Amino acid sequence: MDAIELIKQDHREVGELFTQFLSAESDLTLEDLFQRIETALTAHTEMEERVLYPAVKEFAPEKVHEALQEHAQVTELLAELLGTEIDDEGFEPQFNRLVEDVRHHVEEEESPEGVLEVARQHLNHQELARLGSELQRIKEEAEEDLAA
Repeated sequence: MDAIELIKQDHREVGELFTQFLSAESDLTLEDLFQRIETALTAHTEMEERVLYPAVKEFAPEKVHEALQEHAQVTELLAELLGTEIDDEGFEPQFNRLVEDVRHHVEEEESPEGVLEVARQHLNHQELARLGSELQRIKEEAEEDLAA
């Protein structure tokens, strides 16, 4: 799978986890889903920052800078949420902000002017395939590290 397809697939998976979380009813289910969301977002952030963004930075430094700022914001929100009990009244508004920020980030990356389109325009099929393999490897390593 090439890098662009892998990133978009990851975006859809996180979106599905958000949907499941927002419709879940038991605290136990919510805790499990939140852990899966935290793992998915952390792994996704790591693979983009280590592979995708360096590959397109020379072609779109402003877009990469903005994406890195958005990642930092999501990472900060995740840290705050990890320190908050799911049944705490402050959890829901913070979680909703996380969902909103991530959805905005996805829209930006997948827009016709976004980082993924920059990658498509400037990297050939072989480079995208190589990056896709590297992204997958880093994602799997990050998920394993987070599960440990």
